[in-house]
Amino acid sequence: MKAKRWIAFTLAAAFALSAAAMPVLAAAPALKPGSALEEENDMVSIRIKASGNLVYGSDYKLEVQTTPENTQYLAVVLGTGGEANGYVTLLMSDKIRTLLKMIPLPKKMSQTPDQAEEFNVYSYLKQLIDGNDVSVLLRVADEVVSVMDTIHFYVPQVEQVASGLRLALNLIRKYLPEGAFSRIYLDEQPVDSGNYVAGAVALENGDVNTAGFAMFKIKQKTDGVRMYWAQQAEAPMSAAEAAAFNPAAVLEVDGQVVPTDKVTYTYKKNGSLCSTGSLPTEPGTYVETAEIGGNYSCSKISRNIVVY
Repeated sequence: MKAKRWIAFTLAAAFALSAAAMPVLAAAPALKPGSALEEENDMVSIRIKASGNLVYGSDYKLEVQTTPENTQYLAVVLGTGGEANGYVTLLMSDKIRTLLKMIPLPKKMSQTPDQAEEFNVYSYLKQLIDGNDVSVLLRVADEVVSVMDTIHFYVPQVEQVASGLRLALNLIRKYLPEGAFSRIYLDEQPVDSGNYVAGAVALENGDVNTAGFAMFKIKQKTDGVRMYWAQQAEAPMSAAEAAAFNPAAVLEVDGQVVPTDKVTYTYKKNGSLCSTGSLPTEPGTYVETAEIGGNYSCSKISRNIVVY
């Protein structure tokens, strides 16, 4: 706990040394591939830009652009649907990131203390946050805000930075309440297909306090995706043969077999309204259907299986 409070104090001081002032969360409409979101006031504008082909596996990038260019910000990207559900990443402006990297820490605090590179506040935060759930992020961030509230009597501008962090935390809590399945990262790009919301908190003097969020979607990959059966079912089979039969479908992406647990199977007996998730061994003619989900999508495949 002492180490956490010390790191929180250091982080608070780092934010205070950057650009402290009233926060702005850029309000904007839905983001489309290759489009941008922008909200301006008299002092600053925040632009969240998605460039490239917003399809899983493609070369795309999410960027936060500001005017003036050296505006300091904290951006939050949350996955709210599809494979992206539960994903959170925090994006920092270059100045804040550089400042945190300039504050060294003892290597014994690192998970890999024998590493050659220097260990610093930024490395510690990334080590603490990456891959954990949102409750960890909220506890760490609340600790930082608490320390800022304590020292704002000595550095008044820090209180305004704390207000900006509270806006980011409120956005996270709204879409990913504590206890929900989540995985959080620092300065990582969104990858999985699904729906996202993104907001940016600007820290500049004289800003008007406004709030909003942007939405965008990374589509499932469909080009070059196909499924086929691992084993053919060309002839009727006995109950014993049905029990030993491999009913799985193979997922192939761009000519390469890709392991996945996102294929769902249903078996429906002719003349029956009910279906099951596993191949029955009772006599009858069944229609097996395989459908892919997750980051890939293609037409579902079906076939008849006869058991005697």
